[in-house]
Amino acid sequence: MNAKLKTLLLMATACAVAFGALASGAEAATIGGFGARPAHFNPNNPATRAYFIRTVPRGKSFTDQVVVTNTAAKPVTLRVYPVDGLTGATSGVVYGNRGVALHGAGQWVTPALRTVTVQGNSQTSVGFTVSVPNGAAVGQHLGGIALEDVNAGKSGGRFSVTEVLRTVVGVEVNVPGPSLTHLALESFSIAPIKGTTYPSVVVNLANTGTILCKPRLLVSLSGPNGAQRATRQLDTVLPGDSIPYPFVWQHALAAGNYNASITATGCGPRQVLHGSASLGAKLVNSTVPAADARPSSGGSTIPWWPIALVGFGGIVVGALFGRRRRGPASS
Repeated sequence: MNAKLKTLLLMATACAVAFGALASGAEAATIGGFGARPAHFNPNNPATRAYFIRTVPRGKSFTDQVVVTNTAAKPVTLRVYPVDGLTGATSGVVYGNRGVALHGAGQWVTPALRTVTVQGNSQTSVGFTVSVPNGAAVGQHLGGIALEDVNAGKSGGRFSVTEVLRTVVGVEVNVPGPSLTHLALESFSIAPIKGTTYPSVVVNLANTGTILCKPRLLVSLSGPNGAQRATRQLDTVLPGDSIPYPFVWQHALAAGNYNASITATGCGPRQVLHGSASLGAKLVNSTVPAADARPSSGGSTIPWWPIALVGFGGIVVGALFGRRRRGPASS
């Protein structure tokens, strides 16, 4: 699978499902005329309309079905395969690509079919089994069932790329046992967003607990530009995952030495990291309007567009290269 195909595959997955965006109750999205959702859900938990949430002890299993719909007039044939849930580079959930070795809960998922054909304007069900190994770590684990159109399309124009459409239904498995919510702040650096002169503070963090969490970061910088600070609410970080989070900085940063204090809340006990970093060349975001370039000693609001830029790139990088896993490996 070439890089362009992988990128488009990920784009389709991220836009179509995003783990139901840890859904708040919406049905799974339809993409390319087909969609998928759990066959059964818990009426007391609206999120289960979009993805599976099950508590399964070690050594036990469960079976269920995914309902696959085709709203197009023509039949569609789909590949069916398991995937790992991953933390994207800017937090949030993404899924591994087809053909990538499984290392997480995707190993526990076994679909009943490898391909399924859904007739036009109809639906069908695909069964699957989730078997939790005896050596599984306590806590929340995320896998998924991917359904991918076997007919890859070609885009027009001078540069032709392969387009792959797929949707994923998430499978969250909770292995019973003592739960722990904990985040580790490991290190930080100051660097430009790749391919730009936009400054960012890259915070290396890890979910060292056993459950999903959404941390909030407060970064305070002191250096040649004086004192600056900004906050950011992150999306989901999966247990055992570590990411280098690119905290897009609104203000220009001059070359020189900086001291930083980084605080994380919302994932167990408050964590604080103190440190210093050097910047060899000035970083400036020349497109930020003057009205937005105000002192941030009392907090700041980061413009939406660089966040979107980094978020999109982070999603791509996140699934193409994966995340580091920590904690006990599941067998």
